[in-house]
Amino acid sequence: METSNLEAKLGGNDDHGHKRSDLDPEAAVGGEFHGGSDAKRPPRECNYEDPSPSDDMGMDEEMSAEQSFRVHRKDWLMMYGDNDANSFEAESTCPPMRYTDIPVLPLGAKPADTMEVFFVKVVQITSDLSWPLDVYGVVAVRDSIDSKRNYLFRRGRDDCQTLGSPQARANIPDSLLELTGPSHAILLWDESAFEIDLKVKSRGSSSSEDKVLCLDFFGYNNISYKGNVSYARTKVVSSRHSTVEVRFAHLKRSVEATITAHIVKGGSFSARLTACNPSIGEDVVLLDTRGQEVSVTKDGEVALQHRVVIVEDGADLMIDLKAVQPGDTDESCIKVDKKRRIVAKSALRNECFFNIGSSSLRVLVAWSLLR
Repeated sequence: METSNLEAKLGGNDDHGHKRSDLDPEAAVGGEFHGGSDAKRPPRECNYEDPSPSDDMGMDEEMSAEQSFRVHRKDWLMMYGDNDANSFEAESTCPPMRYTDIPVLPLGAKPADTMEVFFVKVVQITSDLSWPLDVYGVVAVRDSIDSKRNYLFRRGRDDCQTLGSPQARANIPDSLLELTGPSHAILLWDESAFEIDLKVKSRGSSSSEDKVLCLDFFGYNNISYKGNVSYARTKVVSSRHSTVEVRFAHLKRSVEATITAHIVKGGSFSARLTACNPSIGEDVVLLDTRGQEVSVTKDGEVALQHRVVIVEDGADLMIDLKAVQPGDTDESCIKVDKKRRIVAKSALRNECFFNIGSSSLRVLVAWSLLR
């Protein structure tokens, strides 16, 4: 690879001489840089139940992905690594809520273009894998703050997530990764880069027997998008063993919302708590106990899976709670499906309450500008 993967640029005109990004938001990502699995190319139509026609071809493709990712790693270390090879995995140290409680906001603090990631989903696997999958590894984004990894998903081999078929039935795990990040808003001052390094744990005790589920990277060139409207898109990443979908949005002039929740009274309940930016209409899952009791700390704080979401400046943030408080019989259990609307602010906090039978849940939203 003669040119740096990190230096790939986007652009181009249509047949009439207009910039593509001025006409179609989707064109803004048409020139993504990518890894060994050719992230620009639509997924090939093939029978995923049939074995690969050539084991050598499959090995070549897997080696190509590994080699491309090594080049990507080397490029990053040369530009940002400061002679520390371990810094490639380093997590971004920028905290959320940077301007929530500052009495006088700095002049540089303002709404900014950001990225919201809604889900990462394994939609297909090849015949050498079978559902369910015990998955570990990382999915991360490098944004404009410090170029370090802003982790969306991170699990070790001893803490796998079990993924079921995309056609999962009730009480069976689905194929969505349980996202716990980002740890702060993903800023789009310049091009961002996704990195996916996922493995499937084997039944053996040695990690050498584990298989690569997806090893790839791709960029989103927000710079080429000149529109004024927020929009969402799905990125399809195809590789030897799987097809993975990443759903994300480019949000214009947005602010950061950091969400916490506390049980202020009452007993146990199960819950699914989501946040939604109505201009996009996609849910961000903050908590999904899948029928299990909500986990709380000693002071009553709910252990949310995901805390940081993005809202356009002055727009609405919709908080949706679906909860069940068990009773002695099916007839006596209490089911709740409620929404609360909160208008985005530049700083400080908002709160709202949900009553679930004898329990009360307090949701606190801390606002912050981004520059």
